[in-house]
This record gives sequence, C-alpha cells and structure tokens, in this order.
Amino acid sequence: MLRNKVPFIFLFAALHLLIIKELSAQTPKLIKTIIVDAGHGGTDVGATGQYENSLRSKEKDVTLAIALKLVDELKKQLPGVKVVPTRTTDIYQKPTEKARIANEFHGDLFLCIHADSGPLKQGKRQVGTRMVTKYKISYTGKGKKRKKHKTAYEVEEPVYEYFKIPLTRSGTSVWIFAAHKTSDKLKAIMDGDENFEIEADGVDSLETNIDFNSPQGKIIAAIYAKRYQERSDRLAALVNEEVENTGRAALGVNQRRVGIWVLQATNMPAILIETGFINNPEDERYINSEQGQQELAEAITKAVQRYKAQVESMNNTTPAPPPAVTKNNLKDPAGKNTAPALAFETRPTKDTKTIEVKNNKIEVDIYDDGEIDNDIVSVYYNNKLLVDKKSLTTNPHSMTLTIEPGKANELLLFADNLGTIPPNTALMIITDGKKRHEVRLSADLKNNALVKFELKNNN
Repeated sequence: MLRNKVPFIFLFAALHLLIIKELSAQTPKLIKTIIVDAGHGGTDVGATGQYENSLRSKEKDVTLAIALKLVDELKKQLPGVKVVPTRTTDIYQKPTEKARIANEFHGDLFLCIHADSGPLKQGKRQVGTRMVTKYKISYTGKGKKRKKHKTAYEVEEPVYEYFKIPLTRSGTSVWIFAAHKTSDKLKAIMDGDENFEIEADGVDSLETNIDFNSPQGKIIAAIYAKRYQERSDRLAALVNEEVENTGRAALGVNQRRVGIWVLQATNMPAILIETGFINNPEDERYINSEQGQQELAEAITKAVQRYKAQVESMNNTTPAPPPAVTKNNLKDPAGKNTAPALAFETRPTKDTKTIEVKNNKIEVDIYDDGEIDNDIVSVYYNNKLLVDKKSLTTNPHSMTLTIEPGKANELLLFADNLGTIPPNTALMIITDGKKRHEVRLSADLKNNALVKFELKNNN
C-alpha cells in the first residue's frame, strides 16, 4: 500500500499548533479531557492475521473493540473526566481528521490503540507426490543424417504447499513521538531523518519534507520536546508498568525519529499502544478475546489514573503574586513604569550567558521553554524596560536590539512570579543576520538571568 503524502504546508500548519496556538494551560494543569483513538477503520483495515490457521482478524476491528472498552473503563474510574473517542463504528478517518478531533476537543491526553505486525516468512512442506512425464534426449547418425530422439518416462515428484510462518515475537509496546533515547530527542528530531513508518502499511504515518534544521523547525522541535515529550514518556512508562503487572510481556517505551501524524499533530501529550502482534498466534487470540481486551483497557486506565495524580499533584503550588508597584518605582522617558525597579536592582544575577554578534542590530524572540505554566517575566535591555510583566507562551515576545560597540549590552530576565512549575524558564532565539543562536535562561524570585551581547570587531 502506498504511503500517504501531505504537502509541506499542511504539516507545517499542523505543527504550528505548537507555536501559534496559545494554550489554555495558564492555570494549574488538570486532566479534564482524554481522547481515545481506535487505529484504522473502514477501508483501512490495518494489519491482518495471515499466518497459517490464524483467526484472520483485522486490526481495525481489534482496535475498535479495545478502544470502546477503554472508553467505558476511563468513564467508570474517572467520572469527572470527559472521554472522547475518535470513532465508535467501523469508519475511515484520515490521520489529519483524528488529530483535528483531538485538538478541537482540547484534549489533555491522546491514547491511540493499535495492533502490531511484521513481515512473515514463507514456509513449505511436502503434502504428497505426483507422477510426471519427462523425456530422455538421444541422437543417432552423423552430419546431415543426425536425428534427435525423445524417449518418454515417468517419475514420481514431491508436491509442496506454501504457507506463512507466524511471528515468534509477542507482547505489548508503547510508542511516543521522540528519538531513540529520550535525552537525545531534540538532536534526533533535527538530524534530517524525517520519514518512517510504524507499521507495514504506514497508514497512520505521513511523509513530510519539513526541515527541522530550519529556524522554524528548530523552534517547533524544541517546544514539542520540552512541553509534551516528557509527559508522553511518563505516561508511556506507566502504561508499560501496568501491562507488565498483568503478567503479559511488556516491550517497553519505544521512540521514533519522526512522529506518527496522530502523535506529532495533537496538541497534547500523546502515546500509541501496540496492544499485541496480530500475526503471533498467542497474541492474536489474546487481543481478540473479551478477557484480553478488558485486561488491556483496565491496565491503561490504571496508568492514566496514576499519571493524572502525578501531574495534578505537581501543579498544586499557588503561583506567587508579582511584586507590588511602589512610589519608588522608576519611570522611563515615556513615563512608563519600570516596575519593580527595587527588586531588579537588588536581586543578584546568577545565570549569565555571553553571545558574540556581528551586526549592530539583532532580532530577539522570547518563548516559554517547557510547560506553559504561567511564567510571568519582565525584560530589561540596558536597564530599560522592554517587556512589562508578561506571560511567556508559545507566542514570542519579539524585539529589535541595537548593539553598541565597546559598551555593556545586557538583556536581563526578571521573574515576576514562579509559575506553577518553578523556576521561570525562557527560550531565547537570537537572529544575527544569517546566524542564529538559541539561549535558555532560568530565573526565580531570588536571582535574575542575563544575556550579554558583545559586538565582534571584524576589522
């Protein structure tokens, strides 16, 4: 089956959900909505049981049955959470449609149910014999009188039949949009290997030409890696543990260099669960059985419960209010408050970076680096207020800075609060002509963060 292809602009637009959409997570994060996706459906059957004496099951049917049980179990165990299935019947949905549903319902988790497969080897065996007529060739005479003679004789030959050998690998695996190792995700996303398939037919993968080495691609990768990968990996690990607790083979958390569409285009932590190998006899029976399907649904639900408790307990800290404005606050020449001047002057600066630039004018974009957790900051350049108590989000605070030679050119990040996940962290993208720098800063209520710009002398 041919792999689906999507024009670059569609993929870029979908991935830009990570940048241009300002998330509602400006308050402590709660798990309010869970999206459950039954892989494949309709004309897209997915993997099928093909080995000898298989149940001839279709992945689309298995995933729907497990997904429906999972929806029921989640509703039962988490009554305050909205659970949204992408499909409840045997219909076909494009991967882009599944991602659209998840994003429009503002999901906090995306659970994608699949069944794995793999290439099957072909075997053969003798099933009988048959008599075959063959001919012996002989010649008489010489020269022009030479003649060819065929003498028939009967021989017995074996008769073979061919069949597909079942897979020996079995178990349940969990997949996330990442690199081969969690800590190496960002590097792997940017290494240029943007195409892969998780299954033989590739129907949930889309070929993309997006350049993750481009400035825009790097921002997308950085934001996704910090915001969603860590939580996706945490949830995936919990699912793997709960599957292992059932006594079933748990194959661990697996990661891909480029994400399956429904994982990379959903604006939330997302995992894909390969419930079993449809071409392994034991697995095929398990994922087709009521008992196996229910067991998987309960294991995934327990993992979600644990994940929900962990995430929500992390966000119980009430954000600190910004320092009050007093009569001692300074004003800039335009009369605008540079609050809080007193705290800005007295706080030490411990996180300092020095950047050497070639141009006397540079562009700076500042984003939240990681979870959108209501980090509120003020930004000063050479003691002049540029950003006054603004939230860091996926939308950048952009500014043009003039770099003066022979002077200290300092951009200071002041934390007005700690957000819900201390400290305040910022990703700064600095464009110096054709060159681009990425700087990560960290500030809290005791310390400022600072970037020093030095104009390189090209003479």
